[in-house]
Amino acid sequence: MYNMRYHLASLISVFLALAIGLVLGGLITEGTEEGVQETLLESIQRDITQTRESNAQLRSDNIIAFGFADMLLDDFKLGKLEDRVILVLGTEGRESQMAISDLEAAGATTLLVVPEHDTADSTWSIKDHPALENLEFHGIVNTYVPAGDDHGDTDTATDATDNQADESVTQYLSEYFIYLRELQSHYNVPIVFAALEDAEGAPVVYAWDEGFSGTNQLGNRYGAYTLIVLLASPTEGMFGSDEDALALYPPIPAEFPPLDSGDESDTTNGYTANGEESNEETTPGEQPPAAEN
Repeated sequence: MYNMRYHLASLISVFLALAIGLVLGGLITEGTEEGVQETLLESIQRDITQTRESNAQLRSDNIIAFGFADMLLDDFKLGKLEDRVILVLGTEGRESQMAISDLEAAGATTLLVVPEHDTADSTWSIKDHPALENLEFHGIVNTYVPAGDDHGDTDTATDATDNQADESVTQYLSEYFIYLRELQSHYNVPIVFAALEDAEGAPVVYAWDEGFSGTNQLGNRYGAYTLIVLLASPTEGMFGSDEDALALYPPIPAEFPPLDSGDESDTTNGYTANGEESNEETTPGEQPPAAEN
């Protein structure tokens, strides 16, 4: 009996100790997990606070930097296009007004005209404007977006119809580019394409392949700066956010050649497409040609 009682007491002691150990271990483990979670939460909260403080400082720095950039741009463009007449090809839309605002802020005189397409004759021309008879141009800015006449129904078109529509748009743009080449040859001045960064269907993305210069940053400081540089210096290229762009904006030119104002003969005081000075004789007031395609 003594041995049995001893064994029972031993077994009860073991199980009691095990139970006490399990209870104490659970309490300790639970307390440890809560401590770890609290530590992680505090660390995350500190990171969020630091990030918010960094973002606030960055916004403050950006405001100062942008303000400084705007001040420098205002000083940079002052008089850069003074005494120059810029022909703006476009409609009475937002992009044309943005371009005109940037050009006139640099001292240019602008004239907005609308290109027209004669479907029957497949020719391009610009609407008659009284000022065309008296002004001599020093540059052309294109914000106009030509649209084909037959693009099909985009909701129901088959693949073949889509291909035909793409070919129609390509042909339409090709005819427009040919007309601009004749316009450029007529006035002997640079042609610059300008469009908003998110503008769909803007010909600026195709213009560089055709040898024209331009920017898709119209409406911001990069676009304003680029327009001035391309029109007032021999700089060429396509600038902006497009993957084929040379850079977001061009470098500051080494010089801005002045207009040739000493010659009393009738000359085109501008630059050719390759940036060379042009004194080629032209007839003031002569209407530009209509392109036949």
